[in-house]
Amino acid sequence: KQSITSQALEVTQGEATDIAIRDLKKKYEMAAVFGRLQRGEQTQLANMDTTFQLGDQVAVVGDEEEIARIAGIMGKVLPYRLPYDRTEYDTRRIFVSNPKIAGERLATLNLNEKYAAIITRVRRGDIDILANSNTVLELGDRVRFVARRTDIPKLSDIFGDSYDDLSRIDLLSFGLGMAMGLLLGMVTFQLPGGVSFKLGFAGGPLIVALLLGTLRRTGPIVWALPYSANLTLRQIGLILLLAGVGVNSGHTFMATIAQGGGGIIFLAGAIISFLTAVATLFIGYKLLKIPFSFLIGMVANQPAILDFALEKSQNKLPNIGFTLMLPVSLITKIVYVQFLFAFLR
Repeated sequence: KQSITSQALEVTQGEATDIAIRDLKKKYEMAAVFGRLQRGEQTQLANMDTTFQLGDQVAVVGDEEEIARIAGIMGKVLPYRLPYDRTEYDTRRIFVSNPKIAGERLATLNLNEKYAAIITRVRRGDIDILANSNTVLELGDRVRFVARRTDIPKLSDIFGDSYDDLSRIDLLSFGLGMAMGLLLGMVTFQLPGGVSFKLGFAGGPLIVALLLGTLRRTGPIVWALPYSANLTLRQIGLILLLAGVGVNSGHTFMATIAQGGGGIIFLAGAIISFLTAVATLFIGYKLLKIPFSFLIGMVANQPAILDFALEKSQNKLPNIGFTLMLPVSLITKIVYVQFLFAFLR
């Protein structure tokens, strides 16, 4: 989980002066955002064309380790935050609820040219993301910025800043996505040897959702759901899935176990699942150095297990691992069963 903080630095190194912030960040590969700049008695907002002078004090937003590295390049860390008069500049968090800017990069908004404003971070769910020109906005994001007080109402209009709008689902994009997914699930794919398969009503919407999520938007249609609506639908879907599995399979579970060989099959399945998961986690984490949260998402392969992984990891990496592996495993199982059926019949 990225720890983003803000600290004040004083410029004491000549290497950081007389060079635009744009070139300075590129030269030293700085992953941070420069905010308020104190030069003598004057306070201003730093932009990409700003050049530092010796004695300047500037607020820097970024990871603690990165800020410490930048301080070694530019000067020293100050033991206090920069004071400023809130009658001129202020800090706000506002919601992204305007579908016109959802799916757009921050660079395309040209906020620095139109307004005296700097976006320092974007909060998505419970995670703070350091803002940069390539950050893509999504509905439900909360952007934090420093701006001139007179520009704040205009910025609120640009981003939307409406919690009520975020609670609604765009029925057009949602309905189109579901329809395309169901249609894809009904398509029959032919394989060599006379084998055919369908993605079904689970695989079809999943593949379409991945494709549309990559596109983010098509013209005026925004494919991404607001975060709150997305989370609500996921929870409802998980409840319906578990309820359906329980109703359809619960009454036959004990009968299957009681039959001859049922217990052995159940035990063998448990052992195979356990050993496969342990081997994947060990090789991925210890040998390949893949983040553990990412791995448990890959191993999950079921929405219920994914929900448990998200709760324990306290970050969104399991979602990425789950999204990468589920389509592959789903299609592989469908194709494998078809080949197995054709071979054994």
